[in-house]
Amino acid sequence: MRLLADGRVGLRRTVLGIVTATAMLAGTSVALSSSPAGASAFRTLSAATSSGVWPGVGKICEPGSGGASSVRGVGSKNINIAVFNDAANTYIPGLEVEFPEQATAFADWCNAAGGIDGRKIVIDNRDAALFNAAQEATAACQSDFMAVGGGMALDQSTVPIREKCGLGQISGYVVSNAADLATDQVDPSGLNTDSISAGWFGAMTRAYPKAVKVAGMGGSDTPSVLQPETKLEFGAEAQGWHVADFLEPAEAVENWAPYVEDYQSKGVEALWPADTANFTPFAQAMTTAGYHPAFVLLAENFANTQTQQAVAADPELPPVYVETQWWPLAMASQNPSTEELVTIMHKYTKGDAIDFDDEEGAESWLLWAKAASACGASNLTVTCVLNHAAATTNWDAGGIESPIAKLTLSNDNPQPSPCYAMLQLTAKGIVYDKKLTDPTQSIWNCNPKNVVQLTAAQQAQINAL
Repeated sequence: MRLLADGRVGLRRTVLGIVTATAMLAGTSVALSSSPAGASAFRTLSAATSSGVWPGVGKICEPGSGGASSVRGVGSKNINIAVFNDAANTYIPGLEVEFPEQATAFADWCNAAGGIDGRKIVIDNRDAALFNAAQEATAACQSDFMAVGGGMALDQSTVPIREKCGLGQISGYVVSNAADLATDQVDPSGLNTDSISAGWFGAMTRAYPKAVKVAGMGGSDTPSVLQPETKLEFGAEAQGWHVADFLEPAEAVENWAPYVEDYQSKGVEALWPADTANFTPFAQAMTTAGYHPAFVLLAENFANTQTQQAVAADPELPPVYVETQWWPLAMASQNPSTEELVTIMHKYTKGDAIDFDDEEGAESWLLWAKAASACGASNLTVTCVLNHAAATTNWDAGGIESPIAKLTLSNDNPQPSPCYAMLQLTAKGIVYDKKLTDPTQSIWNCNPKNVVQLTAAQQAQINAL
């Protein structure tokens, strides 16, 4: 079941299992963080080689003078960076564990090329375990330069803490409206509170015009989730859906049967499930109930092996589609930037699964490194990094994500990408559906009408949740 909303467009987060991070110090030169107790420092290797050039982004890591600095988290030889996540929680163990894993791999790659103008990146694993978000934000305020490439499910409480201490952030994802609009932040996805990218709902309307007349949606009964899921409801309706059933299950669901039966009793034919993390039990409940809508549409985080295997194991399921604004990993060889990500993940985090969370983290790190390098060793400040990041145009992380025309600070009304692609989960794998996507640019459908502008009344309803 799904728990959370994804910062890209208020979509859901996923868990691919428990992964324990270990230092693996034997025979390796390492730089460990001197962060306070509770922050786990991931290894940073120095033995590997790297050019510091990322395909489609350019040279972002290289040797340099480093030097003394009075900026928090910036030393003469190191830069301490916070990576927020919830991996240690007991409800969905391993939630967002990909963020510190990917950050560690990127730091290893960058440090092997000399770091950021000679300063090595040190990763501070700020694991909130869902319910310690404010505590971890406070800890990061003590010793970290910035927060990069992470996210916490219940992030609303962190915003005033981070803003007060000036902890700049280039986010992996944000969830709550408060985080969407936070200061001292650039969200590489262009997320805001008055519009939403929702073109995939329109794609399903064109393919299944009758089914979308009776649609089902939903999300966990907590404001951090209901706000973005309600945005998605408004986006779907603007793209031709009529939402007849919007369910709000508790955060902890042990039995999806009642929710499946509710959708079934309302005659829902177009289904965006209220399930929020693991599709397998929801799919099993559908089959047990004999519920066969016209299709199931899932958020991009479901484009993983776990979901694909669940679909392959259950031939009674209707067609299952996934929308994405990230280059499909199955097509990594067709995009050098995505291929580079896969390569460094295999090299530096051997055995770890690679999914869209790694892409989400990587585009944040690429933007941060590009901006930090532009500041130079003597002017590495939060303001400089954020200003360079916010001035970036035509950003796509070298092709890892769908393109965004102009980035900006999160409190300056950024605009989301209109581009998306459609995938289908099949018994043979996760397949790019070119016909359903109807691409206008590379693999993407980038029709400007894919972005839905929310009315003042809709925004007020969301804010009241």
